[in-house]
Amino acid sequence: MFINNWYAACIADQLGNDPQRVRMLDRAFVLFRDGSGSIKCLSDTCCHRGASLSAGKCQDGTLKCPQHGWEYNGAGKCTLIPAGTRHGTKPPKKARVPAYPVEEKYGLVFVFLGDMSEDERPAIPDIVPEYETGEWHAGVISRTEDINYMRLSENYNDPCHVHYVHEFGQWLPKGVTIEEHELTDTYVKAFHAAWDADGNWTSDVGLLVEYSVIGCMSRNTNYQRDYPEIIVLATVTPMDERNTQIFMILMQLKEGEESAAQHAALVDMTENQVMDEDNVVLKTTRPRQAASPAEELLVESDVTLAQVRKITGEYAARHGEIDVRALEEIRDTHIRVIPCPEHRSDPTGWVHKTVPLLEKKRAEADLRAAG
Repeated sequence: MFINNWYAACIADQLGNDPQRVRMLDRAFVLFRDGSGSIKCLSDTCCHRGASLSAGKCQDGTLKCPQHGWEYNGAGKCTLIPAGTRHGTKPPKKARVPAYPVEEKYGLVFVFLGDMSEDERPAIPDIVPEYETGEWHAGVISRTEDINYMRLSENYNDPCHVHYVHEFGQWLPKGVTIEEHELTDTYVKAFHAAWDADGNWTSDVGLLVEYSVIGCMSRNTNYQRDYPEIIVLATVTPMDERNTQIFMILMQLKEGEESAAQHAALVDMTENQVMDEDNVVLKTTRPRQAASPAEELLVESDVTLAQVRKITGEYAARHGEIDVRALEEIRDTHIRVIPCPEHRSDPTGWVHKTVPLLEKKRAEADLRAAG
């Protein structure tokens, strides 16, 4: 798991007046709306006695701790200590919790978990520009699974599993040829042209897969003759090393009177069948985390998923990888938080320390060992 990245936290229109607890990177966060309706994200642990802020209430644009009534604004600053001090309206500097940048995109709430300043932070990519056009039906599915997040990202960029794992894919032509390919240090794109019964292929039938490390987003665009154009966007957010929050947005072009019903059926089939078919296989895949290529026999169609694994690992090594073992050792005795931008701009005066990170040399060595 790594910091300094955008992660999808919740569905925007499902966040109402009450605070919502979200688990990401093995830490707890609280999402709430301030007085103007803007979404804010804070560490979920009160700096006073460690109570969960998400169990409190939103009041006059602030978040009120359920245990002693301390009030926090959207910047994580305590603005009122109602009891226990002579100067309740002037809390000390240490009376604060980390606050994290928030953006809404594709109907989701993305949170930037890391300490990069605004001018350093990468933008959430426009991997689905069609979403804002109004020309597509769009439905979102939210699920949590006890599967490692990278295993899911690899699966969404594996064109060949569709024919064997999914019932709907049984009729699709088997075999792929990667005809178009683009690769950067945070993005991979490849068109997997499908073979016909004679082993021939064309550039207009197949699956276009795209993956962005920023946001941990995968886009699949399916091009089949006599079949509606469909776009699937899947985001994965590591809750911890073993559990993942998935948001899947399914889009279908608004063409014809039947397209709305077709899209509704697509969303229902994906939620109640397709995702289950994936997860049955992924839960038994070993090792639980992404394997070393030395322990897998990869073939041509695995190029894309291997690159997904590689560029994600390299991004983590560059920008901060959580030392999971060290964090586990202090889980029950200490509070550790994900660093926020203010940790870098104002590093003193924090009650809670930040999570342990792998030293860069060790992270790079681990990456090399993984191939």
